Amino acid sequence: MASSSKAVTIDDLRRLALRRLPKFVSQPLETGSGRGEGPARNVAGFADLRFLPRTLSGHHTPNLSTPLFGKQYDQPFGITPIGYADYYRRNADLELAQAAREANIPFVLSGGSIACLEAIRKIAPQQTWFQLYGARDPAITRDIVRRAQNAGIEVLVLTVDIPVSPKNDWLTRRGIKLPAHVPARQLPFVAWQLLSHPRWTRDLIAAGGFPTMESWRQYAGARANAPQIYTYYRSQVPCPLSWRDVESLRNLWGGKLIVKGVLRGEDAVRALDLGADAVTVSNHGGNLLDCLPSSLEMLPTVREAVGDRIPVFFDGGIRRVKPQGILRLTHESAQESVEKACVQFDALGRHQAEVRPAEAARA
Repeated sequence: MASSSKAVTIDDLRRLALRRLPKFVSQPLETGSGRGEGPARNVAGFADLRFLPRTLSGHHTPNLSTPLFGKQYDQPFGITPIGYADYYRRNADLELAQAAREANIPFVLSGGSIACLEAIRKIAPQQTWFQLYGARDPAITRDIVRRAQNAGIEVLVLTVDIPVSPKNDWLTRRGIKLPAHVPARQLPFVAWQLLSHPRWTRDLIAAGGFPTMESWRQYAGARANAPQIYTYYRSQVPCPLSWRDVESLRNLWGGKLIVKGVLRGEDAVRALDLGADAVTVSNHGGNLLDCLPSSLEMLPTVREAVGDRIPVFFDGGIRRVKPQGILRLTHESAQESVEKACVQFDALGRHQAEVRPAEAARA
């Protein structure tokens, strides 16, 4: 397959992306932490799930438009937060925002983005949501929230499923630390990867080297270069969070609030009680703690706990953006409903999905 125009599934896009990216970039994306069991478990969860259709329903043209938080989106698809996205593809944040605007779907800008949130909000004013990583310095967290409010962001996604920094076995064995630390013994390997992936290398050179996290520049210092800003960001994120932080954020933030990273039903209920407008069932793509259950495994528990009181989003493991993938998100506790999926793509071609209960699909 030579181009994305010939791709049939997301897995096709994933394979294309793996061919484009050097292994020291693609390997941690593909396997996450440890040996890669977390992402693999998310994918495997769909293999045993079946969709039981209702026949003779009389419906021929499905309506995929999705009302959510007072807006009408054209598709039940959204774009997930992708940290440091320009590292994988030049100008990725900008291109994703443009795509979201043209398709009228939500775009969740990562709290670890290259482009600043103010610039992205101008590109897609009706579609941009913002993901918040709590910083170890609470003053930074408050300032980011202030910036989001001033920029006109209406939906804030507080991510709580990042308790530790990822530790990839493959990178650890080689001594490589992203974005730019390479031990001398690995220089020949890295040089070969750069030469054998010319498009990625060309984009890196054209951008002047590793991309700068403009969203964090002002906190790291005006004279900090790209690796220094990234290092400062990693000194602030991840940050240990508690329910008190959720409560404080709810008091600080006047817009819609999603708590992302819930796997327990009781945690979803507590988020609801503290004022969350939605929750996302997520294990962060399985790429931080490889011992966690799959997101799909925990979806029924969370939906049962909160009922229909709030939207329940979902991410992790889908490989087909077709009925085979989307309809498998149907929840057995909502037999009269078809769960609408907000399928989200990341720069590697892997994707995640968010799900919220649709209106009852009449049989």
